[in-house]
Amino acid sequence: MAKGTYTVYKALLELLGLRQLDVYRVHSRGSPSDVIRVVEPSSRKVFEVQLGTTRESLSYEEFLAKVKEAAEKQGVRVSDRLWSAALARARSLSQKTTA
Repeated sequence: MAKGTYTVYKALLELLGLRQLDVYRVHSRGSPSDVIRVVEPSSRKVFEVQLGTTRESLSYEEFLAKVKEAAEKQGVRVSDRLWSAALARARSLSQKTTA
């Protein structure tokens, strides 16, 4: 997969007001899985997003949903305005890749 593809995931995180620190690809039960360390800039809270699979095997909407779920479990709130904007951008990106 092209390097530019992974920057899309980073940009989607930034649309949620979060910053990606790093990504680890681990092998659990024989299958690869991505773990993303994310920081919420205003509180400087760092948390991990366990995707359970690789980023590229998820749709952009599924990726955002997993990030939001992990953030909420750690007490980091994603505003509705940012969530709506990120979801709209993810949908437009999905349409571009399928067209």
